[in-house]
Amino acid sequence: MKTASLCGITMALTLALGCSNGPEELAEEAEGFALLRHDAATLEATYHSGGTSVRALLVESAPNVVEVTYDFGDPVIGFRVDYNQGEGHFMPSGSPLDAAQSRLISGLAEGIAKAVPEQDTARSRVEDAAVRQTTFMQIVPVGEALTPYRYVAERGWVHISCTCGSQNIGGYTRQAGRGCSCTGGSGQGCKGRCGQGCGITSTPNCVGSTAYTQDCAKHDYGLGSFAAASDDYSFASNNCSCSGVGSCY
Repeated sequence: MKTASLCGITMALTLALGCSNGPEELAEEAEGFALLRHDAATLEATYHSGGTSVRALLVESAPNVVEVTYDFGDPVIGFRVDYNQGEGHFMPSGSPLDAAQSRLISGLAEGIAKAVPEQDTARSRVEDAAVRQTTFMQIVPVGEALTPYRYVAERGWVHISCTCGSQNIGGYTRQAGRGCSCTGGSGQGCKGRCGQGCGITSTPNCVGSTAYTQDCAKHDYGLGSFAAASDDYSFASNNCSCSGVGSCY
């Protein structure tokens, strides 16, 4: 499989918005989140902090097919998510993701979450993909060489209970479920959530999906790879409702 660049991930992106020259274009922009374009078929946004930037570009190139690019200049990380076929492609290009670049994703995810409807049923296909794939980017490993791979929804996922408690997460028993205090004794709460976690003292809005699955829980505990959770992040149905703005989920 050929790896992706922002100009080559698909012809659809080029025709829709043209080529980006990467973070150099953003050098004079203000710190923080900026929504550059947002319509039924396109979402483009940037997040700039401390001299580093990421540009997210999502285009629905065909009905229910979304091309996604996160351009750090180097690396460029792309996805192609085909909801018709139930398959996705992870397409990294360039150097490993570094810690400063990874930190940009949280700000980007929060900005996108505020720019789209909170409830997933009210989102367009591009909006939902923007939320899900950006939160997936939060678990892409830092400092590791990334290779392309394909993932498919037909392999399925196993939902876990929304109620925090000791659960079977696929060969292991760990605490998982909703709640900022559902940490399993360490790290962030909301263990098993296929999306941004939550801290013990913070009460964030719903960011990402409200799907809780075994593979996402295994990843949260370091028992499974980020790649194994790819289909859960992109395709798993939301089995746990959000309890509202300003509350733990």
